[in-house]
Amino acid sequence: MAPGAKRTTTATKKAETAQFVFYKDRLATYKNFSLDEVPDATCTSKTLARAGFVCTGEESAKCPFCLKELDFEAEDDPWDEHKKRGSDCEFVRIGKLDESTLTLAETIILTQHAVVMAKYDDQLKIVKEIERSTSPDHLYEQISKASKRPAAKPSSRRAK
Repeated sequence: MAPGAKRTTTATKKAETAQFVFYKDRLATYKNFSLDEVPDATCTSKTLARAGFVCTGEESAKCPFCLKELDFEAEDDPWDEHKKRGSDCEFVRIGKLDESTLTLAETIILTQHAVVMAKYDDQLKIVKEIERSTSPDHLYEQISKASKRPAAKPSSRRAK
């Protein structure tokens, strides 16, 4: 190993993928969240993080335990929205918004779900990239670039 290089262990990888098990880590994903600026908003970075969500955009969030991604409005209640749409979510099933009441077993279960779902999400991204890169339009574009001819789509007419 090169001097100064970090050794990545299985435990380190798991810790990185399960980083959103705790409220403070989910809350840290919200930087300049637009709904925090709305007076009397029910849906804020704090209520979203408490309901299990991490920030994915100005008004959107995703649960690392079920991968449900939702767009929110100021009057939405994140926990109610999560319960409505996340019946298969382990975080919703456990139902403890106050993490200080989680048992060790529940914390382990949430960690396992976060790791599994992070790996699943990574695999979905790979599949989507493969689908994109093997689409006929993409392949034609690549062949055109390789042959250094301008990319002009072939006519749908066939020669007789």
